[in-house]
Amino acid sequence: MADQQFEFDYGEWTDHVSENTTRVCTYGGETGIAFTAWQKTFRDQLRDVLGFPVIRDNGVADLDPRRRGTSEVTGTDADYERQTWSVETERGFRVPFHLLLPSSTDPPYPVVLALHGHAQSGKDLAAGVVESDADRRRVSEERRDIARQAVERGFAAFAPDMRAFGELATHAGDGEDESADELRPCTRWQKTAQLVGRSLVGERVWDALRLVEFVERRPELDGDRVAVTGHSGGGIVALFAAALDERLAPAAPCASVSSFDRSIVSIDHCLCNYVPGVRRLGEIGDVAGLIAPRPLRVVGGDRDPIFPEEGTRRAFDRIREIYRGAEAEERCSLYVGEGGHRFYEAGVWPFLERNL
Repeated sequence: MADQQFEFDYGEWTDHVSENTTRVCTYGGETGIAFTAWQKTFRDQLRDVLGFPVIRDNGVADLDPRRRGTSEVTGTDADYERQTWSVETERGFRVPFHLLLPSSTDPPYPVVLALHGHAQSGKDLAAGVVESDADRRRVSEERRDIARQAVERGFAAFAPDMRAFGELATHAGDGEDESADELRPCTRWQKTAQLVGRSLVGERVWDALRLVEFVERRPELDGDRVAVTGHSGGGIVALFAAALDERLAPAAPCASVSSFDRSIVSIDHCLCNYVPGVRRLGEIGDVAGLIAPRPLRVVGGDRDPIFPEEGTRRAFDRIREIYRGAEAEERCSLYVGEGGHRFYEAGVWPFLERNL
């Protein structure tokens, strides 16, 4: 008798695993004191999943700010000053960033953390310092010079290199065999982080929150008015950073918020968009609900191939439910632009200007 052919439906199995995983911090309709308690419990567990305890074990540095240079820039719409700094965000690790200061207004300036997405040029792309044809296209077609856009609107803008990009990029093949050259830097960073209980998203969020401490130390910057926005992977970091830290308000993540099953599960994303264990806590809408009642604008495109509109709307339905529980439904909003995976100025800047 012939053996029966083995049949296995991988999609059916993964759906089963997902549906039967208890999400221990998912929003359950809490209001009032119970809502505040839900947020605190979720934030504590989210810090653990992101790897914050492991990062702290390495040693929390005292920033040690170092200014590396200053340039006066004649902008398209306004002149501004571009300073380049670095700070030590954890022991032995420094993050370089551009700080753009407007000439059109007087200090203290409201602040925008402007977090870049995938691009080898990192902070330079966000600051509009473009040299390659690829980056010129990212600016002209995808509008990814978000820090420059911010400073030309009168904000002080921070454009840090996120780990694995810009000056923090590493060649995966250094010291390895030739096959390792195929790894993207963010892939190597993520693998290394996961092996020791960290995540690349968590490390980037950690760095962003240390920059808020830098803001609070500078008299020319208004530490009571600090917004965060970002594109793609930078939008993910913006969302998680605002979820964890109430000093960040308003928040406007762009081209990054879509339900897990419609985006990073079903579509092939870079490894650095994944946080191991996060879905055991809740969905992306639950994470965004930690920002309530602070102002939140979710921004996306109707033809975004990797953060699809359907998943964005599904996530926003959840966000709106949570904001309703916080009695702040009017403080969350959704903007869907016409286009693909790009930064939507019309969805971000009017919202930040109203709320800063």
